[in-house]
Amino acid sequence: MEKLSGGAKRKLKKEKGIRNAENLKYIPKIGNFFTAVKSASVNDEDSAIQGFSTPPAPAYTYSPESKEPAAATSSNKPEAASLIAEESGDGGSPVLPPPEPLIESGINPCISTPLLPGDPALWGAVTERLQEEAIYRGPAAFQNRAAKYPASVRESGLGRRTRSLTNDLLDCRLPNNQIVPREWLFYSPSTGSVYCYACKLLSSQKHAFIKQQYWKEVLRRVVAVVKFLGARGLPFRGDNELLGSAHNGNYLGLLELLAEFDPFLKEHLERHGNKGREFISLMGEKTKQVIAEELKRAKYFSVIIDSTPDLAHVDQLTFVFRFVSADGRVVEIFLGFEPIHSHTGVSLAESVIEMVRHLGLDLSNCRGQSYDNASNMAGKYSRLQAHLEKENPLIHYTPCAAHSLNLVGVNCVENCCEEVNSFFELLQSLYRFCSASTHRWNTVFNDSEHNIKYTYKSLSTTRWNCRADSTKALKVNYRSIRDILAKISLDRDEKTQTKLEAAALVSKLDKLETVIMTLLWDRVLHRFKATSDQIQKSDMDLATALGLLRSLLSYVCNLREQFSELEESARAVSVTQNYQFDTQRVRKRKRFADESADDSEVAFNDSSQKFKVETYYVIIDRLYSCLSKRIEDYTRWNLGVRAAKLSSTYPTDLDSSLSDELIQFKHFVQRETSPVQLLQALDRHGLKTTFPNVYVALRLFLTLPVSNCEGERSFSVLKRVKNELRATMSQTRLSALSLLAIEHELVSGFAFEDIVHQFAQSKSRKKPV
Repeated sequence: MEKLSGGAKRKLKKEKGIRNAENLKYIPKIGNFFTAVKSASVNDEDSAIQGFSTPPAPAYTYSPESKEPAAATSSNKPEAASLIAEESGDGGSPVLPPPEPLIESGINPCISTPLLPGDPALWGAVTERLQEEAIYRGPAAFQNRAAKYPASVRESGLGRRTRSLTNDLLDCRLPNNQIVPREWLFYSPSTGSVYCYACKLLSSQKHAFIKQQYWKEVLRRVVAVVKFLGARGLPFRGDNELLGSAHNGNYLGLLELLAEFDPFLKEHLERHGNKGREFISLMGEKTKQVIAEELKRAKYFSVIIDSTPDLAHVDQLTFVFRFVSADGRVVEIFLGFEPIHSHTGVSLAESVIEMVRHLGLDLSNCRGQSYDNASNMAGKYSRLQAHLEKENPLIHYTPCAAHSLNLVGVNCVENCCEEVNSFFELLQSLYRFCSASTHRWNTVFNDSEHNIKYTYKSLSTTRWNCRADSTKALKVNYRSIRDILAKISLDRDEKTQTKLEAAALVSKLDKLETVIMTLLWDRVLHRFKATSDQIQKSDMDLATALGLLRSLLSYVCNLREQFSELEESARAVSVTQNYQFDTQRVRKRKRFADESADDSEVAFNDSSQKFKVETYYVIIDRLYSCLSKRIEDYTRWNLGVRAAKLSSTYPTDLDSSLSDELIQFKHFVQRETSPVQLLQALDRHGLKTTFPNVYVALRLFLTLPVSNCEGERSFSVLKRVKNELRATMSQTRLSALSLLAIEHELVSGFAFEDIVHQFAQSKSRKKPV
């Protein structure tokens, strides 16, 4: 730093002197803080102490005998003036009379000790007595002018620029360059804020309470509208946000509808226009906090996640948590969507851990995880399952039972035999033919001569419910559909291409093999669908799910012995009684010299036996094999957590007395068989302290997820909430609206009074000056 010259130092000293002189103008003289009393002798110490007080304004006259303000009437003014004009006993200078009071002399708000501090932020509740004192002292006593105002420094803007109060803001420069002080504006050194003199004095708690009540009434109506739209997943905004417009969206439209029957809301809409964006986020966050508190009370929980891209091509990760409530109910509840940018196991694990921490939960209390069978989630070594188990070894992975059951059907169709592929291709061809035009659809399904009860659906490679529905529709309406297609194939008014397609479908339906396949797959898919629907319930437990899968395996095994029954039923429906093999010439292969009769291929003289061995048995065996393999995954886990190993598997949750408790508990329960019933029986009879380890073990078992179907159900709401018209919706709004829509039953029980109170309290203070 360069050394200043002598001239520069003199210049700085001169500028400093000018600033000090300017600041001294605003500092009151010490004589202004003292006032004289009746006693003229200033040598008397007691009288001197009683004769002054410390208000900043010079216009006070206090009574030393009473704390109440002394009456200042017109009769005692000359006497007071004469006393003040007397000289002091030691020959000092006379005390000058104080200036005239700012209010009428008949009011006299003065007290022995001033009640108002110089800092307006410390006033608290402003009473009538404090109002009189502030008016008497004047606004200049509370302006707190200074050279700098460090407490008022604020950062704003992208560059974090600082701004602060200056003396220029406390003055007003007129067009003629005359400076007039803004006496109504004063500053608080403790908060760094400025206040309006009149607003500070005239505002009251009663006024604030009235404004809060006003906003509470407004927000109660806003809450009702947001809950109504959020529970149904309806859009809030329209093409514009103008009140009275026919395109202002559902939110403002519903408020306008309510205003027609609500004078209070009508008046509010005429005066204010609130779009409700902030309140939607507050309601979503409040719902999430309530769910998080419920999870903390339950202690143990499991995570269920899945992902899907939305219309804006953002990969959304859905979070569902499973826990056991205080009353013994198994609950699977949605918590929100989070965008992800990577599908690696590490990235997904970080998202799950971050969500758990955001909710204030402890990952050490997580006991289960369930996903679909995607390799990036269910992998044992470097995928999501492995990374979460590194964080907590007690987070057991359970494959989704619904996906596993669905994969059984997929593998059976893709890797079974040619006849199965041909049958499902026939179902898809029937749907394509019927749905090609509305005329054709009405011709097939609205025919007056045939009572068609079910319609076809397009087949999906991942969802087998549509295959079950299409197979049922073909079975119930088999002869009717065949006759309608035959009629179309002979109709001269139809196009040639249409007639050829109908004739090709009729030729396939006339096969006895097609009828047998229809009856077989109707039975199989009907039981698969019923089992899958039951497994997908949110309160399903592993024991019940495993029992259902085993019963389904037994049903498939019994189908092996029912071929004759199916064949007999098929002959009653089919228009032909012969297999396709009966109408074909059996080709004979020339036998080589070194071949014997036993080395030749097996020849089936009976076409029924050929179809049973080469098609029917192959389908049953493939279903049985795939289903057995999926059941093994659950059986291994179930054996691993038997009562003998539970204590060692969960050392932080159970102790060694579990086996003794189970011996007694086995004799106590007779009727209850499912884990949910056992847990509720303990709670109903108040035996949680008698069998504490059994109670904890049942909660742990019920916390483990069975499927991740609850996560996939949230994708339906995602597509409703973030549709083509709302593809630019923010992530916070998307998650909040999805939470309100999915957990609408939970939200309907919330009054949101705390949010209403907090929101109303903040809004009631935002008043235009």
